[in-house]
Amino acid sequence: MKQQTPEELLAKIEHAKLIGRGGSGYSTALKWNEMFAKHHGLIYMAVNGSEGEPGTLKDGYILEHHLTMLLDGIYAAYMIFPQTKTIYLYLRKDYFDTYNELIKKELKEKYPTVPVTVFKEPGGYLCGENTVLVNAIEGRRLEPRKKPPYISEIGLFGQPTIVNNLETFYQIGRIAGDVYDNTRMYSITGDVPHEGVFALSTELTLGALLKETHNDADGIFVQLGGGASGIYVTSDEFDTTPAGKGTGAILVYDKTKHTFPGLLKEKFNFLINENCGKCTPCREGIYRLHEMIETNTWDEARARDIAAALSKTSFCGLGIGAGMALTSLLEKRTLIWKQ
Repeated sequence: MKQQTPEELLAKIEHAKLIGRGGSGYSTALKWNEMFAKHHGLIYMAVNGSEGEPGTLKDGYILEHHLTMLLDGIYAAYMIFPQTKTIYLYLRKDYFDTYNELIKKELKEKYPTVPVTVFKEPGGYLCGENTVLVNAIEGRRLEPRKKPPYISEIGLFGQPTIVNNLETFYQIGRIAGDVYDNTRMYSITGDVPHEGVFALSTELTLGALLKETHNDADGIFVQLGGGASGIYVTSDEFDTTPAGKGTGAILVYDKTKHTFPGLLKEKFNFLINENCGKCTPCREGIYRLHEMIETNTWDEARARDIAAALSKTSFCGLGIGAGMALTSLLEKRTLIWKQ
């Protein structure tokens, strides 16, 4: 990659209107410009490849097929922030086991002066949350931190820290190399003939994406944005719903193969096991919902109240996302399984 000034690279990222690919949808240019303007001393950086959201496959796909471009993005980030002490490439356990040696080899050959440490994520779903990532690298308990302070001010080892999703760094590599074309990675899984990861326009509707990938069919509905936190979309909404929500995960369900109780059981078996237990709304709320499902004592009014409490008062994204996903499913239930 050709040498470029920090200002040139930041201008390219801003011009591309790059949105972070980790799920929050925040402008990368705003985040990085603020760090560039405020912090001129030592900082840290982390490339978040935890990818614990069910149905999300894109980061693993990038590691397998586009590793060089990912490393180009990490190098571009280092050109913008040369004061970075360490860039942690933070990988899910299986990704670390598969790609660690290859990453080290490529770094040694192409970017030997960039201070990258490949780090093996120690836990599960929650380890993808940015403050849990910081705790994991520091060897602390795997639970989210209270915000503020935000990690952009006090992050790794008490220093300002940038954390972005692995795909975000990959797209920065494409932007820096002048080959970015306003695409993103979509993961499509479930009851479809063509599962996989697809690099397509960020501006597609869900219906257009399913048609483009030859995965459109009758009698399906979708969970959009991930299997733990995604919202539910009925077939009537496909052509008016943007496809690029959250991590770009599209989980497709054939309504003849799935029931409302079965889907609830699948989701809350996952959430009860991944809950860290730190905050009362999430700890107690997910426990009570799981209990109702397991004992066949489902109370919809009570479930709606718990879902609202989870969305509004949970400490981190697990509970917030669980509440929003459940509320969405309850709202769409009769539309999906029409009598």
